[in-house]
Amino acid sequence: MEFKRGQIYRFNLEPARGSEQQGTARPCVVLSLTPFNRQFRTIGIVPLSSSAKVYEPVSIALPSAGDASVALVYQYRAADKTRAVKHVGDVSPADMARLEAAVRQYLGL
Repeated sequence: MEFKRGQIYRFNLEPARGSEQQGTARPCVVLSLTPFNRQFRTIGIVPLSSSAKVYEPVSIALPSAGDASVALVYQYRAADKTRAVKHVGDVSPADMARLEAAVRQYLGL
């Protein structure tokens, strides 16, 4: 699989610990840059939820990922590519820009 920034994949995030987002088929947005995704075995992802509430910037609505989709910015993590189950969609450029802004604010960049 070729992982591109802004794509949505289902990931197996088990085993999870404590308050980490969990699930064997959790949708996640690829946040790391495509050239790095080709080079390394891990990629940066932001998990999505359909039941979380929006509390910007730690969680933001991503309508292009699904009507009720919320990006859990505070759950940003690196994941091994072998955890990816399948490609399920793409985030719109406008939603990706909002996600990038939220991540910068959350991380203080």
